[in-house]
Amino acid sequence: MDNNRQSWTEKAKDLIAAIERTQKNNISRASSIIADSIACGHAAFLFGSGHSALPVEEIYPRYGGIVGFLPMIELPLSYFTAIVGNLGFSQFDYLENNPDYGRAILRSYSIHKEDCLVAFTHSGSTPVTVEIALRFKEEGKGKIIGVTSLKRARGSMSKHPSGKGIHDISDVTVDTGVPDSDVSISVQNKMLGPLSTIGAVTVANLLSIQTAKTLADRGIDFLVNPVRAFDPESPEKMNDVLKRYRRLYADHIVK
Repeated sequence: MDNNRQSWTEKAKDLIAAIERTQKNNISRASSIIADSIACGHAAFLFGSGHSALPVEEIYPRYGGIVGFLPMIELPLSYFTAIVGNLGFSQFDYLENNPDYGRAILRSYSIHKEDCLVAFTHSGSTPVTVEIALRFKEEGKGKIIGVTSLKRARGSMSKHPSGKGIHDISDVTVDTGVPDSDVSISVQNKMLGPLSTIGAVTVANLLSIQTAKTLADRGIDFLVNPVRAFDPESPEKMNDVLKRYRRLYADHIVK
């Protein structure tokens, strides 16, 4: 195998193993908070911008996704692959770095103290994400779970006007352990091979699985999106999922 590719694969495997080894307690604490929200019929909001929207989609909606997670994915913050022109990078970059946009997003949602928010941001200081976390906590009094690279978040100046990073706001912070620069491989003195998506998606799955185990240990039934190709009862189960989501959204969208 090419040395560079092998090196990246080894770094990715080591990162996953390190998250599992070092973040058990934080993942358990975070999952307990999420389970509290879901168990009482409230929501575990999910937010991320740019590539940090990918772990949001990894949690919900998808096969095996737990009902109770409520993704907040803004099209201009998650679709920028046109690069130029309509929904291009320049517009994305402006909105991601604009705290006002975060406040505008939250105006569409009704936040309760029983809700929680899982916020994904590699840098820990993405202005739109930090703003949403700040307002979520101030206005709804809900708990915050931050998923970030603490090395990056603590080692760089926050881009948010408050000077705070997600780790300063969170009730629980899960450290992805991703290198400060994210990229991890050098080819012709050009840095490649980012690891932040691997780290964030690993945490996303561990949070989802641990939340399910926590709910089960409490004797609480929960719904998941069925796998249609393998579950003959999937149409009925999906109808139950959609009914539950209509109620969830009705309670958490500003009327």
